[in-house]
Amino acid sequence: MNYALRNTIILTVLLILVFVGFLLGNTSSVKKLDKIKLVYENNSKQLEELLAAHPDIKDHDRFIEALRDLEKKVKRESKLIPQQNDPTITYQYLLDICDNYCPDLKFNFVYNRLGKIEDLDYYTFTVTGSAPVRSFYSFIYQIERQYLLYVIESIKINEDVEEGVSNGSVRFTLILNAYFERTAPELDEIPFRKLKQKNIEYDPFYSRIHAPLPDEEQEGYLDVHSSGMIGLTPNKVFMKDKFGKIHILALGDKVAYGTLGAISWKEQFAVFQLNEIGVTKDKKIYLNELKEEPK
Repeated sequence: MNYALRNTIILTVLLILVFVGFLLGNTSSVKKLDKIKLVYENNSKQLEELLAAHPDIKDHDRFIEALRDLEKKVKRESKLIPQQNDPTITYQYLLDICDNYCPDLKFNFVYNRLGKIEDLDYYTFTVTGSAPVRSFYSFIYQIERQYLLYVIESIKINEDVEEGVSNGSVRFTLILNAYFERTAPELDEIPFRKLKQKNIEYDPFYSRIHAPLPDEEQEGYLDVHSSGMIGLTPNKVFMKDKFGKIHILALGDKVAYGTLGAISWKEQFAVFQLNEIGVTKDKKIYLNELKEEPK
């Protein structure tokens, strides 16, 4: 066998081996791929069944976010029970609230008794005093919302009146429980919560409905009760007062105790929104209706 033939045979055998190896390797890869596809299909099917049985799982991220919000709220609004408390600590605590949030509130402080509920001990105090309504509201708000566990058992409030006239203040009596637990972990210095300032919207002792009150500033405007409408356009009304003076008014213009609220060109009348007694009422005046309507 010559040299060239021998080399040809060797190369042919090697090519056959490579080709066979390639086929075997490719077959193995195909089998592995088929196994992976089967596992994927099984996992997809199980996931679909799980989602069908528990549709809320789709909202996982929303639930996690809601849980975090709840944790923040608990941290923000939770109460702490100190290891110790006594009349001196509570009195200083109330003084600190007054100094920081309601300095014009004055109070007297009386110790009543020491009590116990299961593992919790508590002191009961009577707090009496006087303050402007908004300061008293801030005082109660801080006691209820700060970290330390204080419970207001009862509140009595009376309007503070001088010579039959309210001075905008109240006299109050609080029964206050100050809780502590001797086995509670010792707490470091507890700062005041930085609460958003919140004020009462209005004085509940001041009636917002009242008889008409004379007001020099309002008397400088047109009195619609003693005036009549002599002209009307879609955007303006022409009013004649009791002195014969003509007033031209557009929507929103000021009159005594109110404004011009609406104009009906089709039905030839105007509506004035008036607040003379603490409640806004509509007064309708027609064109050329010069007579005064009952107040």
